[in-house]
Amino acid sequence: MVADTIIYHPTLTKLVKFWDSTPQREKSFRLLAYLSRFLAYYTYKKGYSKETIDMFKSLKGHFTFIRKGMRFFKPVPHLQAAAKAYDNKLMDPILQITTIIRNLGYAGYLTIDALVFAKLLGIVSSKKWPNLSTYASRFWLIGLIAGIINSLRIIYSLSNYEHNSVDEKSEIDYKAINNKLYAAKRKLIWDLLDSFIALNSLDYLHFTEGDVGFAGVITSIFGLEDMWKAQKI
Repeated sequence: MVADTIIYHPTLTKLVKFWDSTPQREKSFRLLAYLSRFLAYYTYKKGYSKETIDMFKSLKGHFTFIRKGMRFFKPVPHLQAAAKAYDNKLMDPILQITTIIRNLGYAGYLTIDALVFAKLLGIVSSKKWPNLSTYASRFWLIGLIAGIINSLRIIYSLSNYEHNSVDEKSEIDYKAINNKLYAAKRKLIWDLLDSFIALNSLDYLHFTEGDVGFAGVITSIFGLEDMWKAQKI
């Protein structure tokens, strides 16, 4: 039957499992939040009605609020990653220190973001700590800068690899190195785009909401793409 074909289709099964996990749902809401941010600016520039513009602004706020609740305990994995990098004495020193700083930066950002969420819930007074969002963006930017240096280090190291041998094993190694090089370049672009967002939120840059929203859409797609590839049926 057609219904059975759809219900038991591998892609649908994978999608169900994909959205059955909080990180995947959180990343999906991130995409929706930045898409709403972009569309709010786009509809404003194109002269759409105030109701349409306000709808996208409201959606952005709702999606952002939902995301904050979903990532309430996310600082812990980053603290664990920082501790593991610190204990890894065989790691390249530059990669080690940037991995530690990146994860501590993210942990600080997410911890402060949890306090912002508590304020939105009314658990903490909205008048208390008015600059929390600014400090969160600063920690995020610190983590992103460390990530950029980390990616540049990987790119530099792998770019020095020379493919001299033509035997099967070295061919496999060469492909693996090319894959790692591609991943490092992709992560570099990812962190640069997120840094663009953070710099705008800190008023170091003054691009439009549309530009920031579009950058967020791209990095959200990057994140969802990685999660989709890692999802097992």
